[in-house]
Amino acid sequence: MKSYDPDRDFLRVRAFLVQTHLAFGTPAPNWGIERWNYARYFVAPMLGSTGTEPGTPPGALRAIRMWEEMIGLWENETGQIVGIANIEHPDPEHRGFGEIFLQRHPDHPDLLDEMLSYAEDRFRDPGKNRVFIFVYETDTVLRDAVARRGYRKDPAVAIPNTEITLHALPAPVLPSGFSLRTMAEEDDVDRRRELFGRAFNHPDPADWPSSFAYRELQRAPDYRREHDLVVVAPDGSYAACCILWYDAGNRIGYLEPVGTHPDFRRRGLARAVVLHGLHKLADLGAVRVPMASTAPLYEAIGFHKIGDEHLWIKTFGPSAG
Repeated sequence: MKSYDPDRDFLRVRAFLVQTHLAFGTPAPNWGIERWNYARYFVAPMLGSTGTEPGTPPGALRAIRMWEEMIGLWENETGQIVGIANIEHPDPEHRGFGEIFLQRHPDHPDLLDEMLSYAEDRFRDPGKNRVFIFVYETDTVLRDAVARRGYRKDPAVAIPNTEITLHALPAPVLPSGFSLRTMAEEDDVDRRRELFGRAFNHPDPADWPSSFAYRELQRAPDYRREHDLVVVAPDGSYAACCILWYDAGNRIGYLEPVGTHPDFRRRGLARAVVLHGLHKLADLGAVRVPMASTAPLYEAIGFHKIGDEHLWIKTFGPSAG
């Protein structure tokens, strides 16, 4: 196990994720490239800065460093990555703090105990004195490993995962007066971050991503402005959005995130922008798109369920340190 070096290792981890993503079958327990990009270049800087803070917020830089410094990385004797333990939300006040993510190599199940031990020591939520992890129902190796270490399954919490195969897609249809543009055509970060905040039910501008956070997202290695889709309303306001990510090595596409401004919901805008994105991903060469949602929107388009992730929690006693 060694420390993560962001300058050297970000793209090495990305390559590892491409290499191992399909090694465990479907659904895949390892992250896709979109989540690796998104965690470092958007989630961390967003959690570390407010929507109205100008310039380069110190809190955003601290959150990025925290995310990087908490990553554990395992290599084999030839220097090849064989495992990663990481978090997603570098903010001890965030409800997602304490969640363990393990990116694994199929030839090294022997590392699981060491990776979990590292994560329990480094990722523990200090307020709740616990860690937690989501495990696919079909992932018996990880399920048995966490059970041996004292994790308990919460039967009330599961995340459904779906997928669509990209063939015979319906055509996207926008209501009259609405148009679809990309950030390559109209790079209005202030309107884009407002749409993000409002789409996820944050009316207060202080809760929107900062300009710095959105510019950081645009620096992500796999982000493309032409894949950042925005539905524009007749009055020029941004009404719905979707970002496309493409793993060419595995021919897998991703939609992250998808959202609609509350003033423009129930008009078919999310369906239209998702379908436009799916057509674009198919044109790029993608053959399938996974999604952690069973919302009626996705079911109607053709996504089907492929499995559930179940919540496992480990709580430590007051003397656990």
